[in-house]
Amino acid sequence: MATVATSATTITDKEFVRGLINKMLRVEISDGRILIGSLLCTDRDRNLIIGGAAEYWNTVQGEPRLLGLVMVPGKHIVSICVDTSCSDVTKLLETYDKSK
Repeated sequence: MATVATSATTITDKEFVRGLINKMLRVEISDGRILIGSLLCTDRDRNLIIGGAAEYWNTVQGEPRLLGLVMVPGKHIVSICVDTSCSDVTKLLETYDKSK
């Protein structure tokens, strides 16, 4: 099992992934789409379940398509990062919820 060194402690891979649960992630998949949403769970095959997902094509600057709950197969994941610019998606989801 691999470990990740931080400034004060060393954490395992499992602990690192647990720390990402409920965080907003930006996931790029093999066909060029970008999904931004909250990580709900994962499995040993690297599949991700993302809640409140918004889909973008090639760039986050375009108009998003709201998908809701999404399962992303691990074999199609190109990159994953914690999304620090999630305020736009949050505002979009709040607007969407108020319209219902």
